[in-house]
Amino acid sequence: KFLDNKIVDEASWTEFMPTGVTRDVFKQFMKYYDQDIFVSAGRKIRNTVKGADELAPTERVQQIARLFACFKNPDKETVLTPWRVVNMHLSDCMGGYSFYEENPPVNAHMLEQPRFVDRGKVTADTFSNTKAHILEINSKTGLYPLYVVYSIFRTRCDEYAEDQLTLDKQNELWEQTVKENIFVICKTPMAKYITKRTLVGYRDIPVNAHYFDDLINTMQHKQKQFVDKVLKPSYWNREGEKMEFDAVVGNPPYQEETVQQVSETNGQAPRKSIFQHFQIAADLVTSNYTSLIYPGARWIHRSGKGMDQFGYEQINDCKLDRLDFYPDSRDIFTDVAIADGISIVCKNMHKTEKGFTYIYHHNGTTIVKKMDNPGDELMPLNPQDLTIIQKVNIFVNENSITYLHDRILPRNLFGIESNFVENNPNAVRAYQDDSTFNKENEIKLFTNDKAGKAGRAKWYIASKDVIAVSQQPYISQWQVVVSSANAGGQKRDNQIEIIDNHSAFGRSRVALGTFNTQEEAKNFYNYANTYLIKFLFLMTDEALTSLGKKVPDFGDFSNDNKTLNFSGDLNKQLYELFKLEKSEIEYIEQTIINQRKKK
Repeated sequence: KFLDNKIVDEASWTEFMPTGVTRDVFKQFMKYYDQDIFVSAGRKIRNTVKGADELAPTERVQQIARLFACFKNPDKETVLTPWRVVNMHLSDCMGGYSFYEENPPVNAHMLEQPRFVDRGKVTADTFSNTKAHILEINSKTGLYPLYVVYSIFRTRCDEYAEDQLTLDKQNELWEQTVKENIFVICKTPMAKYITKRTLVGYRDIPVNAHYFDDLINTMQHKQKQFVDKVLKPSYWNREGEKMEFDAVVGNPPYQEETVQQVSETNGQAPRKSIFQHFQIAADLVTSNYTSLIYPGARWIHRSGKGMDQFGYEQINDCKLDRLDFYPDSRDIFTDVAIADGISIVCKNMHKTEKGFTYIYHHNGTTIVKKMDNPGDELMPLNPQDLTIIQKVNIFVNENSITYLHDRILPRNLFGIESNFVENNPNAVRAYQDDSTFNKENEIKLFTNDKAGKAGRAKWYIASKDVIAVSQQPYISQWQVVVSSANAGGQKRDNQIEIIDNHSAFGRSRVALGTFNTQEEAKNFYNYANTYLIKFLFLMTDEALTSLGKKVPDFGDFSNDNKTLNFSGDLNKQLYELFKLEKSEIEYIEQTIINQRKKK
């Protein structure tokens, strides 16, 4: 029955099963499941939910939350948002009743009695407002709606004396809250069923939840259609001209594979971000507040596909009220490493003044700072970096120099794709040493031995003719290159090296600069390896589209440079040029030392 498409539809299967586990794959190992144990486990879950229906609302919420904590699927942790994350997110941004202490650790236990969090007007307009309409824009388990309903339910309870709050009265208020205050959009039919069970169990209570067919495609290409439908009262079995939502909350999907098959050139399935479409739709649906959680670094730094315009507009939006950023996603989702970290974005549609509250969470510490909207500048992710960045910006502007990003050459500089060796085995041979190739008509070629994650970059010998004539002039120049997979050194060593004037390389490397002489290449290489420049590479995210946007480019890297003496102590010279204080220098150097320890 589990494989029956009528019971588990295809969209729900894809959403909830581990990546790559299709029905056919599941059939292959289904014989290893003991059917009795499988059925017994399902019956136990169902009985737990039924049993929770007999409890008072507070105890029922705790029971349902404990049940969800038993479901362990690290591959889907960002899909099945943990109860702890829901409480952190909504209590920090909008208030309400949290079942955890403030800043709970990843292994925190629920409080016996939830605590009320008051965030001022946003709380008064939402969780303390019994007439509020709250929309969850992508419910999977119903835990966001559960938090919303409980918080507004408690507000209703405040209108009664304690001796009036019998179990029947509490259930009545719970049902009223479910009917009047929470509205839910689901990506799959199963998500809708799970959300209903989470909110009302097996009781016959209508829930304002809709499965939206092809939700992601609609968000991407038919957003007006989505907004119009959601704002139509008849869609929710209500009367009136237009639905009013006081807030939109949730955890939207982050990425989707753009094609089902892997890329022919690099062996990996292309992915693109989609969370931004949910944020844009949320802003259009509500007249008051939005609060969503999704990856952070790339949109904040406007890098990567689809992030340039969205990131620029959002970081400069006067409606942006609060932005929480966790550089280590495991502080939120314990078993999922997201290179971009996690952002929690809170907007107030009535806010007209510029600036926003920025809260940076890292290693158990929190830095709160009032930030200006950065305009065209890239905002440092770590507020401690701000004064250093400001000094660099002043120097760059006063001396009319540019940033290194403008010098960096495209990753496909030589047109050698990751599958070149696989597809052309007779066009290459293994490189031994410089005496084994003819420099007149052959080149050294540094490229992957195969496409995909299993590929390893190696040196080969190939004919010059494998490089397009238009790109051949670069062969005779010296290149300083880094790994394209970690060009800025955010995750591991960027493998910076000099490639000589008889060589070419594939997509596994990207050239930070190209030079006519070995002297210039060596000087640039030494410059790029100073503490300050390594630090400035870290000031933007790992995407190539933002690489070097905070690294000054002194232009001339010959020994004739009037500003830098390349035979001297470059670290000391750069510290003096940018007028850095001793404490700033210590911070820069410690940051790089700590970064090396991670690798």
